[in-house]
Amino acid sequence: MKGVIGIVSKYVVGQVARQVDDNGLVVWYDPDGVYADVAAGLALPNTTVLHYCDSFLQLRWEIDQRHLMDGNQPPRLVVYVPLAQDETHRALTELETAGVVMQPGQQPPARNTRLAVVARNALKSILGDETAAEVEKQAEAGKLTLADLNALAEKGGEISKGVLALVFGTGNAQEVGLAFLASNGQDVEIGKKSAEGELADLLRHAYACDIAADDNLEAIRERLARHVLVTDLLAGLGEAAPEALKTATVAPTAASRDACVELARSWRLRRDTRDSYVVAANRVEQELALQAMALPAEAITDVETFAAIERALLRRVESRLLEATDGELLALATSRLARFWCDVEPRLQARWALVASAAEVLLEADCVQKAMQTAPATFVGILNEYAKSPQPWCVLDTHHRHMESLWHSFEPQIGGDHESIEKLVIRARRRYVEAGSVLAREFADRLRHDGVSKGGVLHQRQIFQSRVKPLLGKEKVAYVWVDALRFEMARELGRLLRADFEVELEAVVAAVPTVTEIGMAALLPGADVMAKVVSAGSGKLALDVDGAVVKNRKDRVTLLTQRAGVSVFETKLDSLLPKPSKKTQAGIAAAELILVTSQEIDELCEQDNITQARRQMDGVLNDLRRGIRVLADVGVQRIVLASDHGHLFADELSEDMKVDAPGGNTVDLHRRVWVGNGGNVNEACVRGPLSAFGMDGEYDLASPWTFACFKVKGGASAYFHGGLSPQELVIPVMVLKPAVRATAGSLLGIDWKITLGSPKLSTRFFSVQIGGANTGLFELKPPAVRVELRSKGKTLSRPISASYGFDEASGDVKLRKDETNPKMVAPDTVTLMLLEEPDQKIVSLSLFEATTGVELARIDKIEVAISI
Repeated sequence: MKGVIGIVSKYVVGQVARQVDDNGLVVWYDPDGVYADVAAGLALPNTTVLHYCDSFLQLRWEIDQRHLMDGNQPPRLVVYVPLAQDETHRALTELETAGVVMQPGQQPPARNTRLAVVARNALKSILGDETAAEVEKQAEAGKLTLADLNALAEKGGEISKGVLALVFGTGNAQEVGLAFLASNGQDVEIGKKSAEGELADLLRHAYACDIAADDNLEAIRERLARHVLVTDLLAGLGEAAPEALKTATVAPTAASRDACVELARSWRLRRDTRDSYVVAANRVEQELALQAMALPAEAITDVETFAAIERALLRRVESRLLEATDGELLALATSRLARFWCDVEPRLQARWALVASAAEVLLEADCVQKAMQTAPATFVGILNEYAKSPQPWCVLDTHHRHMESLWHSFEPQIGGDHESIEKLVIRARRRYVEAGSVLAREFADRLRHDGVSKGGVLHQRQIFQSRVKPLLGKEKVAYVWVDALRFEMARELGRLLRADFEVELEAVVAAVPTVTEIGMAALLPGADVMAKVVSAGSGKLALDVDGAVVKNRKDRVTLLTQRAGVSVFETKLDSLLPKPSKKTQAGIAAAELILVTSQEIDELCEQDNITQARRQMDGVLNDLRRGIRVLADVGVQRIVLASDHGHLFADELSEDMKVDAPGGNTVDLHRRVWVGNGGNVNEACVRGPLSAFGMDGEYDLASPWTFACFKVKGGASAYFHGGLSPQELVIPVMVLKPAVRATAGSLLGIDWKITLGSPKLSTRFFSVQIGGANTGLFELKPPAVRVELRSKGKTLSRPISASYGFDEASGDVKLRKDETNPKMVAPDTVTLMLLEEPDQKIVSLSLFEATTGVELARIDKIEVAISI
């Protein structure tokens, strides 16, 4: 814009400029010609401005002559039309589709050019809300023109004229106040121009801040910061403010209070000023001694002024969940993940995520235990409730697994108060064991009464014959054996794969005892004909599969190769990742049946390093997802995934949860199962011949009714399998058919923006904000993404929470469009946890598309300043 223009006119120009920056092309309808003079002098950097003059053909000719619409992206172009949109008979539809429309009444508000609305927004920081509202009414009534409004702005803004506008580039009180609070960069110029008095007058007028005559600039800054922050706090607390704060000095009028609240909000929400806000807020928080004050939970849910408020709310929610389960508290905890202090402090976001996860366990445990009061009277009925109902009971296991993963990733702040969160996790664990034990007892009782043959439930021994063999000779098939993959984990895996595969998931009854030697052999050809449990000696079991005794992995692979009836290639899951070797690819190409084995879950948990197992458990699901996609990429047409057994992975058991084994002729003894003959009868155990549980064999089987275990030396202390609980006995079979996959080309129209929470990697927690803008002509469709810290190609981190869209199973983050600007990706702050100390002084951060694995953006050279 050339020449000197009024404040309201300048505000309109700013609106247009922002839309051009965000969207490129703007069609500006001005039916009453209110802004004709503004449009006539409009000049924006690198932007073409065209005016409609009685001919749309002429306007189109000008656009074509300048080749403005020839590219794939909208040009920086403003088309001013002094008509109403409906008077154009859709002559500019193509331009409107490629860009945005500005006109009176347009939504969102940033594109609304109604004069009265523009006047209010432009003048409220100068005249105050009440006066600006009156001006708005007069403009709406047609009593004030744009020239009148500019004149009013000059009169009302006299206090902000002069050298301050030269120093700060604006006379707007909000912009001056924000720039002054955020930085001392203008202090030298203020001193040179002797503008201290003018600045003090502006701040007194706009914010009613009591500034002493002899205050220097730094003292003014600190005084203003305290005044603005305390006013913001007490405006949020209202009548619920503690007595100790009610005597604090705050802005006295509604207009000055609103100005302070708006300034505080802008200060903390702008990425370029929030660091200074955090410093000032922490200082004032200590001055007020907020940590020691009793703050009412009901009044602070919408207050974001100080971190102490967030921590007080955290403690209150944790304490209430210790007293009673409450769905509203879960909703509150989830909503806090996107709030300011969680964005600033990754530990706070991680803690809120843990609180939400514990609340989910508590709520689901109550639901399951209540449902058990009217549980089905049959084994099949209770199995269906556990695995197949619209809200299956196995979701309790999923919530518990997620909570434990977050807990073992949680790092309390040194000197911080973490007693309440620890108690909350303990309570959630106990409720999980209580509800799970009730379910386990009912499940085992129905199994003992009904057996496994009633109701048409698929047995593990039938998987090859019914789900694999019919495909052989018709398609290239992968048969994936996953050790210890329980049903609820497969359910999550299926959800993660549905974008790329047709997924059929079925609940299956595992062979007993639920140990690897039996379960893996039950997946072989011939197991449906005969599967007899036999002794392998040395306290081990084997399975006689239609005449062949199968003891170990070598036996299993040999038998499958001999009996499959087609060519077989065998490999392991880790051989597929991140990319199979040429030898592996050649083996897959030459075979009709590809056997893929995975022992990651069982190996990880049997090591008895509970913390590492909990942290990496979901990583196994990601590896399976990646491996399955690799199989599809190398030409596998159908994938059948099955498990040998499930597992229990709860807390380390207390002595009262350990029972004596039957003794007698013990053929095999695990913490969850005894196989043998004779011995004692123990009421703490369910016992019967193997035939009662659907297996052939000359032995009895005994297992604790609940989540208890036998007294056995050695072995894992929290991870168990072998028993009859649904977590151990109900296993998945999943049949996958590759679908048409999205391509990376659909992501090329997004200009990604990654903002680091801190410039250095200085703690085990690191946050990053993801955003982006649509640079194409088509509708923005934000993808699911994954963020990783990397060094030399190795992943060092795991995502543990996000402001929105976080998938606990995969660590993926499903982005969405910004509600106020559909061409922008809504900013999302993701918290990462470092899994190990980098051996390099520099790491990188990469943003990947979750489905394809395509790298979308990267930040190199992040300095490491941490020692774990």
